[in-house]
Formats: sequence, C-alpha cells, structure tokens
Amino acid sequence: MVKFFRNAALLLSLLVTCQVSAQTDSQPSVAIKEPTVGEGVSSRAGKDLNLGILWDEMEASFRATRKFRVLSRNKADLAAVLEEQDFAKSDLAKGDAAASGQLDNANYLILPTVQDFKFYSAYSKLPNFDDKYKRSDVGLLQVSAKMIDTSSGQIVTTFSLSSKFHLNQGVVNGRGGKPSSKRFTQLSNEVSAQLADQFVNAVYPMKVVKRDRRGDVVINRGKDGGLKVGQVYEVFYAGEEMIDPDTGNSLGSSEEYVGKVKISRINPKFTIAKVIEEVDATNAPINTGDILRAPQK
Repeated sequence: MVKFFRNAALLLSLLVTCQVSAQTDSQPSVAIKEPTVGEGVSSRAGKDLNLGILWDEMEASFRATRKFRVLSRNKADLAAVLEEQDFAKSDLAKGDAAASGQLDNANYLILPTVQDFKFYSAYSKLPNFDDKYKRSDVGLLQVSAKMIDTSSGQIVTTFSLSSKFHLNQGVVNGRGGKPSSKRFTQLSNEVSAQLADQFVNAVYPMKVVKRDRRGDVVINRGKDGGLKVGQVYEVFYAGEEMIDPDTGNSLGSSEEYVGKVKISRINPKFTIAKVIEEVDATNAPINTGDILRAPQK
C-alpha cells in the first residue's frame, strides 16, 4: 500500500511537471538586449550608471509576470551555455544536456536605451555654522525601450519609462558623498516594473471577462498585473480590424470609448472593478471583450 501511494505521488508529480512545461513552452519568449546609453547622459553621471543592475531588474520584472519565457542575451551567460553544450558532446557527459545549436529564438526583442540619468547629492551651506550643510539626494532615470517583433523585424511600439527621487538627508558635516546604491536599484526596479507592465498590456491587453449580476466587471488581471485598488481605467469597445486598401496591411482595430471603471478588489488571477461611467448603458454597455487602458496624462 505504501509503495502504491509512493508511485501515485510520483505519477502526479510527473503530470504536474509536464503540464507546467507545456504551459511554459506555449508562452511567448522575450529577450532583453543589454541597455545602451543615449546622448542625454553626461559622462560624469554615467560613472554611477550600473547597466548590469538595470538589465537584471528588467529580466526579473518580466519573469515576475509569469506570462513570458525570458531568454538571456548576456554574452557571459550564453558563453557558459555553449561551454556546457560542448561538454555534453564529450565522453564525460551522460548525454542529457542541451544539444549544440538548440538555443531558442525570441518572439519579441526589447532594446532599452537610457535617455537621461541624474544621481547626486546637493549641498546648501547653513548660515552661521562652519562646515555645516543641508544635504539633498537626487536621482532620475529615464529609459526608452523599443519592442520588436522578431518574425517581421517590425517595431511594434516604443515604451517611455521614468522614475525619480528627491530626498532631504538633513544636516551633515562637510560636503561629499552620493546617494546610496540602493537608491539606484530602486530606480531600476521601478522603471523595469513599468516596462513589464506596459509590455504585458501590449501583448495581452486588459479585457473584460464578464459582467456580473451587480453590474461589476471581471478583468483578466490578477495580483501579478500591477493593479491597485482605486485605480481608474478607461474602457473601449474593440471594433473590426481595419485594413489599408493600398498595402493590405492591418491598421489595427477601431476603438470606441464606452466608459470608465474603478478597481475594487484584486484576486490572485482576476480583478473586480465597478462601473463609474457609461456613455450609453442601454445601447452600448461595458461588456465582455472590451479593452481597458490607463487614462492618458
């Protein structure tokens, strides 16, 4: 009997592993190229710009969405993989390592560029005190990121991302010093979270799953969707796809504004929102399939 339960547990574990593997394989793959530095970043500020941390935070944010397979494009990582593949071909390996030349291609490529960066401490002398200064720490990180469809080479969209801080550190003795490196990590984390959130919305737009008996709407986003209780979103009806008669290319779907909703409850896999505005509740109510977008500032 014990042996039976052990075998059953093993079989269940294998089934779960296969299901997770199949789900992962069906997810779109994303590769983030190493961030580059634009002309707007001064050489002085660039000394405090840690592109490695920014790159790591971006990859971590995409993994946290659990909606994509994140492929490394780090040269050191890829070199290590190729070294392991060479080892797999040797007489020392069991033969169960990745075969040479079997690295996956990305469905989407992200090309981030740091457009502006500031990271310094400002000092103002206190009157009537020798070597006493008021210190303020300042940080700004602005990044643009191109989203490219690798099957066509088309630039799908460009994301604009920004994070900043301005902190009063109080009175200090003398001048000198810079903000803590933890502040840069925080800037990178916030910018990366914005990128992942905007990317998810580009690939998987937020949509109304259904409308319940109370008139509230259910949205296909959960706790991993970056939503917050109290946020307001505009709702659009997605019409028919428009085709350019000259080129035959898709121009996207026509969209019609139908109202607004306010996030009221966030569950692990879905979110509830209350309808707070409806243009035509009788003839064109907010309904299943409608798209949610953050209001334009």
